[in-house]
Amino acid sequence: MLDERRIVTELPSFPDEVTLFQAVGILGTLDRPKNQSQLMERTSIHDPVVRVWALSSLIAKAARVDGNLLVMAMHVARRSAHLRQLLLPRFLSTFRFDLVNKLQELEEASLESEKDLHLKMMEATLQNDYEAQVLLHERLYLMTGNPKHVTDARDIARSRLNWSKALKPMLRAIFTHTEPLQASLIGLLRMLEREDARDQFKLFAQVIRPNEEARLASIYAFAQMHYWDKQYQKCIQVLEKSNALKLTKDKLSILNALVANAYEKDGDYENAAKWYQLQNEALKQKNLKPERYIADLENRAGWPVPKLPEDKNDNYFIMTGFPRSGTTLLENALSSHPKVMACEETSSLIGSIFTAYKSPMSADPDGKNIGLRGVAHRQLYYQNLTRYVNKPDVQAIIDKTPIIGSNIKYMEKIFPSKKYIFSIRHPYDVVLSNWKQDYAQNIAMTAFNDIHTSCVLYNHVMSDWFEVFPGKTDRVYYIKYDELVNDFDAVIGGALDFLGVEWTDEVRNFAENASKRAVRTPSYANVRKGLSLGVQSSWQNFEFLFDEECRKLLDPWVERFEYAA
Repeated sequence: MLDERRIVTELPSFPDEVTLFQAVGILGTLDRPKNQSQLMERTSIHDPVVRVWALSSLIAKAARVDGNLLVMAMHVARRSAHLRQLLLPRFLSTFRFDLVNKLQELEEASLESEKDLHLKMMEATLQNDYEAQVLLHERLYLMTGNPKHVTDARDIARSRLNWSKALKPMLRAIFTHTEPLQASLIGLLRMLEREDARDQFKLFAQVIRPNEEARLASIYAFAQMHYWDKQYQKCIQVLEKSNALKLTKDKLSILNALVANAYEKDGDYENAAKWYQLQNEALKQKNLKPERYIADLENRAGWPVPKLPEDKNDNYFIMTGFPRSGTTLLENALSSHPKVMACEETSSLIGSIFTAYKSPMSADPDGKNIGLRGVAHRQLYYQNLTRYVNKPDVQAIIDKTPIIGSNIKYMEKIFPSKKYIFSIRHPYDVVLSNWKQDYAQNIAMTAFNDIHTSCVLYNHVMSDWFEVFPGKTDRVYYIKYDELVNDFDAVIGGALDFLGVEWTDEVRNFAENASKRAVRTPSYANVRKGLSLGVQSSWQNFEFLFDEECRKLLDPWVERFEYAA
């Protein structure tokens, strides 16, 4: 892995070589190679993907494939069908039949075909084996030379794997120039920041600093380091004096978010609120309207789905409530139990709804048998959710999707006996926390770009939920975030009883287990710190954001959940 003492600032000449991690040192001067000499230098990085990328260009541009280029090309061709295909016409044109024979031998010795790799990729995708998918994309790139496999490997790794496993695919994408350097480096730094990998973040910040092509990434990195050092005014000054904020405020939400966080930590809540809103303005997409999400919920709630056959999947539970209500802490604790499998935000319900109700079905060619379609939707839901179950002998399977509770009126028609774990947190904290997040945008998350629309959605979700479950019920286990943090064993013990599994001390190791997983939600950084942080509440610092209309929407829930006014 990364070792600051071993990184190099220049690539060696042939035949010397360096590892991909040692080559990190050249990011301070990295640029797309402009000539054959620079491409040949890139082959000194001992990585098959980087070498195939560089050699592909060299073979296409070189007048003759000989000398050091020939030696390196034949060496890498042992692993790359793509290079063998590029070399064959070059060798035939120069009558190098000895090398043609060698290529034929390498091809015959190859143990796998592109078809074999695609079949393995299909299996890895069905099983949600993300490490296998990344490795298979590497092998497919060596076989085909298609750069999409490099970017796909990067995207899967940074969204699904821990930073230590994602770093190599991300560096490969950088050294093969699959996108502009600035964007690649910001993506890398953001991953390290989310994972709280501070030593690695600081190393990259130092390395990239001299590179003018990465100036914005460098500014972000040094501002972030001041933030970590609790030098909040310096963090803000770096971003302001560099002109980075003015240049990017409508385009790059992460810088606005960093300024907002710094102002909040410094106790300047008015300015923090201003910059959180600027973050959200940068996130907004014109085609996404929050009122449409509520309209969709109401529309689904009114579908005339008749009573469906009994749902026998009684070991499948749903964890919901509202985003930022403590579900990530709860899910990581329950997932630490060897008999519990929590599947995190799989989109199994809403992702399958179009296929269930609109796709051709021989038993319902006109698409009018809504009962049959409802059964199909339930089957698709379980079929997809089961793909995420990768523990042996699991007794309880949990679909952890906080926003899914907004569909409770529709879900009662599909899952009339479903059991739920419902997480509750102070309504003002929930709304505020969502409004402060730098969320990827979709039809549901767009509501959180404005404090008032956040309140409207919260009230709508809670109103629907407690209309369906107005009183005490054995189908819902309610957990208050505050009680979970302050009385962990009792609350988790109750949840395990609800799931039908016995207590194990392993659930107390949730922080350690969370550190091994990729950061999927903004809450992971805090979850990895365990219970030591205590209950997180900051809404009173931003009380000025909640006008009378917001209070009318939230105060009834404050009272219902027995929080202080």
